[in-house]
Amino acid sequence: MKKHPSFLCAALLLGIFCQQLSSQSVSDIRGFAPVSVSSANYRETPWDVVSQSVHAPNSLNPPSSDLKPLPTTKYFIFIPGEIFPADLNYEQVCGFLTSALAKKNYLNAADAQGVVREPTKVSLMLRVNYGVSLWRLPVVRTEHITWEEGLVGKPHDSRSLTHLGGDIVWNNRAGGNDDALDAGAKNESAKGLFGGSGGSSSGAPSPPPFTYADGAPTAYESTREFNLIVVDAFDYAELKSKGKLAKAIWTTFIAAPVERGQKFSEVLSTMLRSATPYWGETTTGMQVFNDARAEVHIGEAVEIKETITAPK
Repeated sequence: MKKHPSFLCAALLLGIFCQQLSSQSVSDIRGFAPVSVSSANYRETPWDVVSQSVHAPNSLNPPSSDLKPLPTTKYFIFIPGEIFPADLNYEQVCGFLTSALAKKNYLNAADAQGVVREPTKVSLMLRVNYGVSLWRLPVVRTEHITWEEGLVGKPHDSRSLTHLGGDIVWNNRAGGNDDALDAGAKNESAKGLFGGSGGSSSGAPSPPPFTYADGAPTAYESTREFNLIVVDAFDYAELKSKGKLAKAIWTTFIAAPVERGQKFSEVLSTMLRSATPYWGETTTGMQVFNDARAEVHIGEAVEIKETITAPK
């Protein structure tokens, strides 16, 4: 099909603009951004730096970073976390994750039958959350994550917005009913002006209002369906000694807005390919990919012949 010269010119200018733009705020990321990665190493990064890094301006199509495998192999076993609807089961997702994590020198201690042959080598428990779910801002949490908590933290103080009904709490990441949450945030801000506490439940800055650029919502300013993969890493020894109070070592949050008719299995390989350099790292803002690295190649998801499971 012959393209009009004006179309080609616009495409060229857009490409130059994207190359010159090194970072963007959430409100500047317009349209469909196929893959985003947010990661935080809570054990090795100071807590004030974690919060600053996670909420820093997002990097759009960051330069390809050299894959830096761990100097020493770390062995793990998987454990299921929150599982949302998807066309792949837990064992299949773990199979894909095993290959992606191995490139960073995180090795699965369980064999294809789920048997851990050398348990003394295991140092990590990786909790796997995945599937298609409504979400708003796919970034990692910046407060202490304990084993008993999931993707959304529990309210720990009176500043949590519980007036939306029952245990519903304002969460700028997870979103929800946009109109209700927007009204709730404005109400909480007003309370702060008249002596109330205001703010979010984690002590982080209050969520921004739901704003729209040029009247059109951006990919990250409204609750919508995302393909999600979130891996939480816990110290195996600490988990055995402290149980549900054990704190996460690192979390990597990978997301891709769902396109109509798209299956989770069709984007999984692309999501993991984008996330591979960031396992166990702390990213500066979301790493957002809408260039060739985030293209979904039909047939890329290979059939898994062996089942890799976590030991019971």
